[in-house]
Amino acid sequence: YKMATQGDIQSTQTFPNPPSAYYSLYTDENVESGLAPKPPKPIKGAYQMFGAPFETDDMMIRPLEDQNIQRLYPQEYDRKAELKKLNRSILVCFLELLDILINNPSSPERNQKISDISILFINMHHLINEYRPHQARETLRVILERQKKQRDEMIQQIHRAMENARTILRSCDTVLNQTISSLPTIEEERDSEKMETKNVKEEPVKEKKLIHSVIDLQDMELTQLINGMLPSAKTH
Repeated sequence: YKMATQGDIQSTQTFPNPPSAYYSLYTDENVESGLAPKPPKPIKGAYQMFGAPFETDDMMIRPLEDQNIQRLYPQEYDRKAELKKLNRSILVCFLELLDILINNPSSPERNQKISDISILFINMHHLINEYRPHQARETLRVILERQKKQRDEMIQQIHRAMENARTILRSCDTVLNQTISSLPTIEEERDSEKMETKNVKEEPVKEKKLIHSVIDLQDMELTQLINGMLPSAKTH
């Protein structure tokens, strides 16, 4: 992000604006009324980002020559072998720098060795950066495999839940069938109702018979009592 000031002086932001500065412009009302800003057009050619110049046609990994840096390895090379060479060269240069600092710290060779070590590190870093596209592809592959594994586990959990549900439904069906089979049929219910009606009708008759039998028994006892008293009355 670049802001124009007096003359040709330009100042840049260290970080972009917070997200609220953007998404607050895209409310439902602004979108419906057409006040929401339109997406910026794709940039072509040269542009600046945080003060650094870039080209839209730049390669993902810019060659060292485009950055005015000396290349210490050939155009066609084995990255693994070149990294080992650069690592050994850095160790040798570092030991030589230690010797210079011990024997003659003010020697101009000190700055030269520091510059050599800097160039060696830049070349090594550039070789490592060339693995970034491969790393990005491998990272994406690992993420996709992890997502696939998670989905497979979720599918297995769903299958297990479905099987448990089927088992419960089968057990419920068995219980329902047993309950239905134990219920009486319509004919049995009708017969049961007839028997209950008959029992209700017979109960008063039985009660009457029982009452009559009790009365007859009491009459017999009373008659016997009277008969027992009659001879004594005649004697007097």
